[in-house]
Amino acid sequence: MDQPQLQQEKESTGACLEPVETGTSYQPPKIGTWRRRLIMLSLCLTLFLGALDITITSTALPTIANQLHVTAREYAWIGSGYTLSSTASTPVWAKLSDIFGRKPTIMVSTAIFMGGSLVCALAHSSTTLIAGRVVQGLGGGGSTVLITIIIGDLFPLAERAKYYGLTGIVFGIASAVGPVLGGIFAQAVSWRWCFYINLPFDAVALVVLFFTLKIDIEKEPVVDGLRSLDWMGFALIIGGTICFLYGLEAGSGGLAPWNSALVICLIVFGVVVLTLFMAWEAKFATTPIIPFHIFQSTTNIASFTVACLHSFIFIAYDFFLPLYFQVILGFKPIISGVTLFALILPMSFVTLLGGYIVRKTGNFKILINIGAGLMTLGTGLFIDLPQSIQWAKIILFQFITGMGSGVLFQNPMIALQSHVHHKDLTATMSAYTFLRSLFTSISIVVGTVLIQRTVGGGNLTSVSDDEGSATDKHDYMDGLRIMWTFYTSLAGLTFLVSFLIKPKKPKRVDHVESGSN
Repeated sequence: MDQPQLQQEKESTGACLEPVETGTSYQPPKIGTWRRRLIMLSLCLTLFLGALDITITSTALPTIANQLHVTAREYAWIGSGYTLSSTASTPVWAKLSDIFGRKPTIMVSTAIFMGGSLVCALAHSSTTLIAGRVVQGLGGGGSTVLITIIIGDLFPLAERAKYYGLTGIVFGIASAVGPVLGGIFAQAVSWRWCFYINLPFDAVALVVLFFTLKIDIEKEPVVDGLRSLDWMGFALIIGGTICFLYGLEAGSGGLAPWNSALVICLIVFGVVVLTLFMAWEAKFATTPIIPFHIFQSTTNIASFTVACLHSFIFIAYDFFLPLYFQVILGFKPIISGVTLFALILPMSFVTLLGGYIVRKTGNFKILINIGAGLMTLGTGLFIDLPQSIQWAKIILFQFITGMGSGVLFQNPMIALQSHVHHKDLTATMSAYTFLRSLFTSISIVVGTVLIQRTVGGGNLTSVSDDEGSATDKHDYMDGLRIMWTFYTSLAGLTFLVSFLIKPKKPKRVDHVESGSN
């Protein structure tokens, strides 16, 4: 293929790819307006329910524990069972979609999530509930990574910022309203509705996807595909992830002391196994789950770093700001959730605005720099959150943080995709989703440990009772300030790393509307 023809094909893809892997170009399918809207609606609905289940049980857990006679050890597993299975299964789902196709795989993962939700809703024992949560996580992890991959298949690079922005908003809102909904269901109806709510909406999403989603990718033959799977890689990454995260959960949840043999062995063994996974993938795997050549670019490494640190920091807002509202300020769960919208609303606006700007200008670098800077400023301001109700600070600090963090939901992903070939998209998005999920899980544990070092062990929400003394609240404030100082330092690191991302303008390609497809 001569160079002019190659350049013409590059421009037709809208991806503006480097000619490092010539001879291939990717043309997104033609999608009619209404079909595109229905597909995105169903994908966002599926993502919303999966993200909702990460946090919806947090406020309902005391009620669940009381009714099902949950032990302390089982209590931690109701929450961690979902995140463990979701994180560990992500790379598997991505590879399976290359073999069986995107549509069948996401429908199966959604059906598994629905099955797990039904088991949880009908559970009459803690064991059954935990099993249901693990099944939920398996399905939810698949849906999350496949939604990211499907958007990459459906739209050219210049258009993806808008749609990834929508998914960022959906995830943020779901994470914020999860605890509120969980509290409402537990108090007003039944905690079982934390899981029943998934069934009708996921059913609608399944039906819509069945009739509207059509992606013609080059699938591998089933037998050849299964033979080519990196089974050793899967075993290492799943085993290492479960050991590492379970060790963290055991230590932070009070299942065992941090200096116990159980916790130390799990964490060390998990790190060793994950290190072996990286060595295996880099040196021995013939069809690696994560192709390590994508990490040869400074921009790719910086994009991964910014995305992972953003996930690590953002989940702290969702988990620990409500803790501050309820424990320190004495807000009820519903008021706590409403107050959090001072963070969510500007975040949603900026996420949409950022997608529009990238779509029009292709300049994602400056947005990432500004977003990381504002996120650092906002997180640093949280150190000065007052012990009494001062609405100006509470709203302004969240507003600044939301403006910064919202930009970082989709733009690191766009920066990453602009520097990889489309044939590596599945593996790249698998690594991206897995690492973000892993950092999210670690962050919750680390933040909890930092607070507990100041206030001691036990239930972090116990001071929200009227019996909590001023001294107790003062200790909590000290713990929260230490925690926010730690997250501010990481936000500052994010800001510095963001300057290593190189700009690369994706050329816009308008979709050809076709209602027949």
